[in-house]
Amino acid sequence: YFEITSYFLYVLIFVTAVIGNSIVLFIVQSNPRMRTVTNYFITNLAVGDLMMTLFCVPFTFISMFVLQYWPFGLGMCRLVNYTQAVSVLVSAYTLVAISGDRYIAIMWPLKPRITKTCSKVLIGVVWVIALITAAPIAIFSTLDMPSKWHAVCDLPICKEIWPSKEQESYYTTTLLMTQFVIPLLVLIYTYTRIAIVVWGKRPPGEAENSRDQRMAKSKRK
Repeated sequence: YFEITSYFLYVLIFVTAVIGNSIVLFIVQSNPRMRTVTNYFITNLAVGDLMMTLFCVPFTFISMFVLQYWPFGLGMCRLVNYTQAVSVLVSAYTLVAISGDRYIAIMWPLKPRITKTCSKVLIGVVWVIALITAAPIAIFSTLDMPSKWHAVCDLPICKEIWPSKEQESYYTTTLLMTQFVIPLLVLIYTYTRIAIVVWGKRPPGEAENSRDQRMAKSKRK
């Protein structure tokens, strides 16, 4: 039952991700009205998700659950691992960019928001940082024979092999910080501040009612 459930979930995730993200890309690109700053960022998220879906999900599924070895060669081993890291970094940094755009709009509503040109530049910076940050994964991904069965049958697996445990530990910690911890802290801060500002504001009608009540009390005194 576990294998059947795993197969079903992988297929479901793959089909849903491809169709859903493709629809997002089509709508934004085909409708000029949808080409806003926020939608540019959402489009970038969709591109990152499609990368993960097309380059990682099927290869991981086949190698881990179906064959239990890596049949696609060294080049695809490096490409798949690298693409997976890049797509996660792109998604994380794009979410940070979206939160920054909303933060500026709420905290300083009278100031100019991020322009379309600026958003495209930010997206380019996101990709450059992601590509550079994930580069060591492509360098140190290789084919390995972890057991006698793999060696005898000449059936390798795809994994990262670093020159030393210290280097691997340093990079893993750095990747954890840049991929998860720092983006999460930024999201928590920006959306917490946004929530405080939005919930702290009274609607115009409610504010006028409170003012009228205070004036009526002062007259009775």
